[in-house]
Amino acid sequence: MDMGIVIDFQTFGTSVKPSPETNDHEVRLLGDGEDLIARFWEGMIGLDPDQLLLQPCALIPSTAGHKATIARCDCGEVGCGNVQVFVRSEDERVAWVDGDRTLRFSSSQYLPEIARAQSDTGWETPDRTAGRLVRQRVDRAVLARAGMTFDWASGRISKGQLTISLRLEPGPYQVLVSIPWKEELPPEIADVAVAALRRDPRTWEAVGYFPQGGDLGDPPLSGPGWKLRGRRLTWR
Repeated sequence: MDMGIVIDFQTFGTSVKPSPETNDHEVRLLGDGEDLIARFWEGMIGLDPDQLLLQPCALIPSTAGHKATIARCDCGEVGCGNVQVFVRSEDERVAWVDGDRTLRFSSSQYLPEIARAQSDTGWETPDRTAGRLVRQRVDRAVLARAGMTFDWASGRISKGQLTISLRLEPGPYQVLVSIPWKEELPPEIADVAVAALRRDPRTWEAVGYFPQGGDLGDPPLSGPGWKLRGRRLTWR
């Protein structure tokens, strides 16, 4: 079977860099130390670590193979434009198939690098650390009893605040809980946020909600601190 152009790399690597233009970070993908996005997909930037590296991680190959988004438009929005490759296992290699071009990496080096990247927190800014700690510590069972699931946490939505996005069903609604953030260290503000989310949602203060259906009214569990928002917020 004709595989088209096949390019083999001895090493696979990742590097997380700040992306000020998009108010997040990007994962640069490296083959033998060369930036693969810059080489093969001009005008694209890497995905944010929370889009690419969290489980289930699309970079991890399967025998049958699957599509994986590995880069996005340089405006920052995946929906504006993106790069998808077909990731599959090939004996002792991992293959990325992109049209008539296939990039291949050694499985014995590729998979440990993914694991390393997933455990690396050295690139984090304080707001990213706080967001990760909330994601790890939030009591999902308590949220589930209220019909909610955790979506994301970010310190970059509004200055001096940690914002947590939740999905509320039935609806659905996007629920944005804002926690004031003054001089607390990331673990401290994360603990404050996690404790707040354990309380009755009707007692939450500074909550914005966005109905994601045109005929939805107010959420049934909303309290006096809940206000209707004009638009849905994506993760930042």
